[in-house]
Amino acid sequence: MLFRRHQEAADHRSLQLYAWFAVMLLGLVLAVNGLLAGLWRLTSPFGEGYPALFFETNTAVVALFVLGGCFFETRRLREGGGPRVAHWLGGRELTEPADALQRRLLNVVDEMALASGQPVPRVYLLPREDSLNAFVAGWDAGDTALCVTRGALERLDRAELQGLVAHEFGHIRAGDLPLSMRLLALVWGLSLVHGFGRSLMDTGEDGRVSPMAWMVGALLAIVGWLGWLAGRALQAAVSRQREFHADASAVQFTRSRDGIGQVLRKVWHDQQAHAARLHHPAAGLVASMLMHQPAGGCLATHPRLSERIRRLHGRVLPPMPATAVRADAEPRRTRPINPPGATMAAAPANPVPADVHGLALATPDDRDALDRLQRLGGPTEQRLAVLALMMDPANAREHKLWRQQAEGLPHAERILRDVMALQPPRRVPEFERLTAQMARDPVAQRRAVVEAGRDLLRADGRVSPRDRLWWLSLRHRLNDAQREAPMLRPVTGQGQDLGELPPDALQAVAALSAYLARMLPEPETVPAGGETSRPQRAAAAEAWLSGIGRRTGLPDITAAPPPDADGLMLALTTVQELSWMLRPLLVKAWVEEAVNHSPNGVMSDATADALRLVAGLIDAPLPPMLSAHYPRA
Repeated sequence: MLFRRHQEAADHRSLQLYAWFAVMLLGLVLAVNGLLAGLWRLTSPFGEGYPALFFETNTAVVALFVLGGCFFETRRLREGGGPRVAHWLGGRELTEPADALQRRLLNVVDEMALASGQPVPRVYLLPREDSLNAFVAGWDAGDTALCVTRGALERLDRAELQGLVAHEFGHIRAGDLPLSMRLLALVWGLSLVHGFGRSLMDTGEDGRVSPMAWMVGALLAIVGWLGWLAGRALQAAVSRQREFHADASAVQFTRSRDGIGQVLRKVWHDQQAHAARLHHPAAGLVASMLMHQPAGGCLATHPRLSERIRRLHGRVLPPMPATAVRADAEPRRTRPINPPGATMAAAPANPVPADVHGLALATPDDRDALDRLQRLGGPTEQRLAVLALMMDPANAREHKLWRQQAEGLPHAERILRDVMALQPPRRVPEFERLTAQMARDPVAQRRAVVEAGRDLLRADGRVSPRDRLWWLSLRHRLNDAQREAPMLRPVTGQGQDLGELPPDALQAVAALSAYLARMLPEPETVPAGGETSRPQRAAAAEAWLSGIGRRTGLPDITAAPPPDADGLMLALTTVQELSWMLRPLLVKAWVEEAVNHSPNGVMSDATADALRLVAGLIDAPLPPMLSAHYPRA
């Protein structure tokens, strides 16, 4: 199972980290012994040999400081978690700020938590840092702290701030935090003496520093410099690829590359103009956690900014100056910091492990079929594969029409057999992958595919709700490439809850829900033969619809008739105009009620497919409960 592979990968990365730490510790011991031996020779040029236990004592002292420091810091980080790191860097927690920029930050964090399906972390501001940076720290969802510098708060617009925060949520979702916390403890042990010296040299809150404290600090910083160097080398040895992955996650969560891309360009300009970096003495310890940390050569903890920008935009864009943004009015946070059940909503108490369905059911035939389908490159092959994925496997008339459309292609039957060999959780993801490639084809070619899909799904003389949903998804996805960016983003219900929507929007939600109720969920009581009667399906649909009514404040939703074709299109268009925060909430409500009313709390493949297709139609991300039903790409 993929869960086990993730666990093994995490264990492997931890072992790799400890191996590098052992190498750095050995190098530090050798360097200290070599340095002290050289000093001994300089001060005693005519002496013979070295004092008894000279090297043993040096080794023991170095090991005591480093290992002892690692041990105690690990314990303190275990107890304090992310908030300890935030306070360490001088962070101030934001709860209910009066400042508009700080309220904007809290709202952006809520939005990105929703988009990424992660719990809302505690949010800290680093008020003494004017560079553009951020980091996230913690062991698990319960003690995660997200820290943002004052410079980022004041010089990034809302879209850029979303990109910055989404980058940090990418680290959370990728499971980078435990490794970063272990790395921090090890680096702290290696840099113990140097870091203590630097803290003595730092100015206090009044901007002054004691001369005696500065001299002692300078001496300790020099003595501990080798340990600091070993710590930086250890940070650099840990893979830098995580930053590329977090950048990609930021694009996924915000659905835009401009946000995180412009942040990187502004950071680049800051570094060129005035070598911007965090000023706190402990900033070097958390270098690997930061969104970016300037360093070059073998001690670099992050990839070059130009390379990160090139990967996002396809080419290297020039640096961009970061000016102060205007403090527009910002609504207060609409949700409490730790609302009851918030963690449950974002991360179920008993989450279904990712890929539990797809990989558990995967067979060699399934994998071979998927491999062959992913190698299809011709437009005719891809068209036939998409149409086969949309077909009802048990509908003979659809099969007959498909074969008529496939005449002349020698290996058409091979494509059909491969599609039918796929496990059910693979069908919709494969449909989405193929249509994403076909969306770049010429208009006439895409129109022909849409028309072929329409003819295929009505081959038996009737169009079921499932058929219509597949066809609408096909049309929506193949038209996506030609759709120009809207002049205005959908704002209906911006800042409101589902129950506070205007009447026309609520009516559209009710109509679309009534349409979905014709397909889901499966009844909780399934006869031994597996077939369900029409009354059982009606009762399950009514129970599901009642749950949606309670969540949306529509007690009469069960009385809403399913819409006809025109009514469905009107409902879809209206729901697509809801703000980008409300659409995920609506999909989440549909999914949670489907789980609540499914046998044993597990959605059927048909239910999951319907919910995934309709989520794509309204351009909403999949909630974790639904995405866990499918194998990861």
